[in-house]
Amino acid sequence: MTDAEPPAVQPSTERLLDAAERLVVERGAAHLTLDAVAAEAGVSKGGLLYHFPSKAALLDGMVQRHLREVDERAAQHALTTWSGAGPPPPELYFAARMRVALEKGSSHRAIGAAMLAAAATNPTLLDPCRQRARAAIDEMAQLPLGFDRAAIVHLAVDGLILSELLHLSPFTEQERSRIVAALLNAVQTCGQKP
Repeated sequence: MTDAEPPAVQPSTERLLDAAERLVVERGAAHLTLDAVAAEAGVSKGGLLYHFPSKAALLDGMVQRHLREVDERAAQHALTTWSGAGPPPPELYFAARMRVALEKGSSHRAIGAAMLAAAATNPTLLDPCRQRARAAIDEMAQLPLGFDRAAIVHLAVDGLILSELLHLSPFTEQERSRIVAALLNAVQTCGQKP
């Protein structure tokens, strides 16, 4: 290799995860195979296997990235709505997580559907989601909103999302908008500026 030639470029994990998500969104979870992801990313299967040695590892990467992105969006929302000194309080993060979860049209709904399909064959893939849910429940006990009210809002948000993931939601867009407004109103006291 001469000095003028660039080194061989390895596909980044982000590029591979993007390709996997595109497959799920455009073709459905049944088409999520290692061969299909490699082709979608424009890399060899060996290049994919270097980063994700199995389909389970790829799915775990998708789950972890999804959770990280939700956390980042919620943290950003909490920071932009907080005008106090120091970090935003836990109740503001709770309100922000509920707002992010209720966002319509975000790609994480399609990825969530893929994770549900994948979890049918390997339930341990949802362990990080279960751990996150347990941490959220533990946090709810400390919120000024009160555990009962926070849990009801959390369950309502989860129920709406799950019904949409499974394409079972009976609500029109107008009805959904009203439900979202009511849920956001219920957490408003958690997310108010000081």
